[in-house]
Amino acid sequence: MSGSGSHVDESGLGRPKAAAPLAALGLLVAAGVVCGAVALRNPTAVTVLERETGEARSPVPTAAPSGSGSGRASAPAPEPAPAQGPADPEAPAKTEPARAQPAELESAQATGVAALGALAQRYPEDPAVLRALALAQGREKAMAAALLTAKRLFEIAPEETGNDELKQLILRAANGTPDIALTAFELMTKHMGGRGPDLLYEVVTAPKFGDWPRDHASTLLLDSSVRQLASPALIVADDLRRLTGCPTKAMLARTREEGDVRALHYIKYLLTPQRCSGQRSRRCIKCGAIVKDLRATASVLEKRKNDKAAATPPEPSAAP
Repeated sequence: MSGSGSHVDESGLGRPKAAAPLAALGLLVAAGVVCGAVALRNPTAVTVLERETGEARSPVPTAAPSGSGSGRASAPAPEPAPAQGPADPEAPAKTEPARAQPAELESAQATGVAALGALAQRYPEDPAVLRALALAQGREKAMAAALLTAKRLFEIAPEETGNDELKQLILRAANGTPDIALTAFELMTKHMGGRGPDLLYEVVTAPKFGDWPRDHASTLLLDSSVRQLASPALIVADDLRRLTGCPTKAMLARTREEGDVRALHYIKYLLTPQRCSGQRSRRCIKCGAIVKDLRATASVLEKRKNDKAAATPPEPSAAP
């Protein structure tokens, strides 16, 4: 019994002692396999697996996928075009102001200023109504009201500044009382464009005007804002008017270039023989040193005057 028990104890103790080295050897082999796998792994495959794992974790991609193996980054996806709003509606066409019927205007003119005033209330932007009202007010000697109506008319229809009847109305006002005259001059300098300075010049040169309106108009013609409105022909004529001596050759050249019949008046005067200084029996041309230039200037202005007259259509003849 003792022998057999001793055999069993020895064999039982021997197995664990033999298994320990085997287990250690197995661990070493497993570690070697893992290390070899790590050393031999494919980097591209690992990268793909890691990316796929990251995409699976995040439902929204944080970066565009890499390109092919060439290493070039693919172009970013185009941004969606912004949604276009509805087209802007077209601006409504400007409607023409209401105009009085010819029969209405004729009836109001036959009735008088009150009827024309009522018609102007109904048609405040009708040039024909305002023109008729201003002229009627002028005939009734209501000059202040006539000038206010004319101002309104010029604001809505600047072409009316060329109307001869309205110009005569304003010139009459300029020769009136100082308060009315000042209103007329304000119209000429601020509300009639280039035609205003022409009326100022007419006040200066026409004999029917008194000293005060003539002097005031002459002063206004020197104002820079008025000269900006004036035509070159008017400025040349006014410069010649103010001369106390003889014009320079440069001024005569400008007159030939820009002058009209108003400048011709002064050139002809300079060419007219005057009584010679100290010799009553003789007559001399005042600016004899530049007489050739004066005659050349007069010739150019005469031709311009005739050409303009030929180009102007004749007035229609009155019906028999």
